[in-house]
Amino acid sequence: MTSFFSLKLHLHSAIFIVLTFLAVQGSGINADGLLLLSFKNSILSDPLQALRNWNSTDQTPCSWTGVFCCNTNGGGGEGESRVTALSLPSSQLVGSIPSDLGSIQHLESLDLSNNSLNGSVLESVFNATELRFLDLSNNLMSGAMPETIGRLQSLRFLNLSDNELGGTLPKTLTTIQNLTVVSLKNNYFSGDLPAGFRSLQVLDLSSNLIDGSLPKNFGGDSLTYLNVSYNRLFGKIPSQFAEKIPTNATIDLSFNNLTGEIPDSNVFNNQEPKSFSGNPHLCGEITGRSCPITSSPSSSPPAIAAFPKTTEFADTPGPSPVGEKPQRNRLKPGTIVAIIIGDTAGIGFFLMVFFIIHKLKNKKRVETTTVTQTANDTVNDNWSTTSSSSESRGFTRWSCLRNTKEEYDEESETPSEEDQSQANQRQGMHEHDKKGTLVTVDGENQLELETLLKASAYILGATGSSIMYKAVLEDGTCLAVRRIGENSVVRFKDFDTQVRVIAKMVHPNLVKIRGFYWGVDEKLVIYDFVPNGSLANSRYSKLLTPFRFIIYIN
Repeated sequence: MTSFFSLKLHLHSAIFIVLTFLAVQGSGINADGLLLLSFKNSILSDPLQALRNWNSTDQTPCSWTGVFCCNTNGGGGEGESRVTALSLPSSQLVGSIPSDLGSIQHLESLDLSNNSLNGSVLESVFNATELRFLDLSNNLMSGAMPETIGRLQSLRFLNLSDNELGGTLPKTLTTIQNLTVVSLKNNYFSGDLPAGFRSLQVLDLSSNLIDGSLPKNFGGDSLTYLNVSYNRLFGKIPSQFAEKIPTNATIDLSFNNLTGEIPDSNVFNNQEPKSFSGNPHLCGEITGRSCPITSSPSSSPPAIAAFPKTTEFADTPGPSPVGEKPQRNRLKPGTIVAIIIGDTAGIGFFLMVFFIIHKLKNKKRVETTTVTQTANDTVNDNWSTTSSSSESRGFTRWSCLRNTKEEYDEESETPSEEDQSQANQRQGMHEHDKKGTLVTVDGENQLELETLLKASAYILGATGSSIMYKAVLEDGTCLAVRRIGENSVVRFKDFDTQVRVIAKMVHPNLVKIRGFYWGVDEKLVIYDFVPNGSLANSRYSKLLTPFRFIIYIN
């Protein structure tokens, strides 16, 4: 069915060109003008009237808006005006690009950026082998990038960012010797990162689906800027990856799945720490995380001191009678017993001193813990009183939940008569927090309250009386936690019913709900974290772009 519609579209375009040629044969318009009229026919909406003076009655298209021409020498030696550039950026054009636009023989520059042009015509555009500048960014282009891009050996600037292009990146991209700037960000390219760049100066592949590892023979002899952030690159960073990249270049490897230690090289040492953020398993001095040290097992067991079975000391031999050998005197039994008693007494004294010191430290630690808990309660109460913003109240209550949990655990482990009265007072102050309940609606992954309370929280945004946080667990897992306003839901049963109804919804564009926390003054909804931005970042004109969103409970 798709091939049928494609054949029909090509047939319609061919018929239009023939009819246009017959209509303007008397006026003498050249072939470049016919191809441009085909492009005008494929435009469905032109609100700014950018193509209003594209008339078939003109002798040449060189006076049309956005069309530039140069004189070229024909076969007879006479100069001929031919189209060399078409530039209509930000013209609000809606439609498609005809498959024969690349047939303009001397086209060197094509700029149709910031419009609403759709379709998959890259292969036909790449037929213009004299192209030096190509900018189709911020449109609705789809399909894959063909290997025929290698034929554009004159190409220097390529910008196809902010489209819906997919597939793997062609290896012939690295064979274009004059290519200096490539921007393919915000697409759906996947596969491995191409290697072997030599003359390229700027390469931006951020916000794609590239899921390979970093190549050892990447090259980049002339690079000044490399951005592969927000992809799915994995594995260790090879030490040979950046050996040819200049030391003053800017490299961004953030928000991937890279692991291991960052190689010690000048180009990596000159980067900012944010260039490696979003890779929880990367380590090194730049990231601030020390790499684990692998300790080798001991080759021999530790030596153990022991008394010899027989202890002999040689005395200085004196004159001995003739015919008798000198003899060695053994220690007397009383001396041996005295030595054993002295050693035993010394060991006993040492153990007694160690026990006393250990007891004093435990007592001091209990006193310090009591003072710290009292101070924390006072600080939390003062902060809750003076804070006026909704964001401050969110952080304070998260901290209160965590402090209450730790205090409750410590009091339950080591209760004492001296601290019983203080514990009863604190129990009354935090009774509402101890009644909090963490409910997991995801049957596959069980989430514990202690794990959530230990997570680091970052504010993502606020709407009305609710705040959205990003919670990073100890194992690097990221969750999205939304704090519901205090007066949003009154009863636990209503809140539980709403969350479970939404959690049953299954759709690729719905973020999965992991669970919720219910307390008298604190209500949290826990989602999977999706690091793809928000709906506000998407252009209103990309109606076909798939969105990811979160359903909120009001």
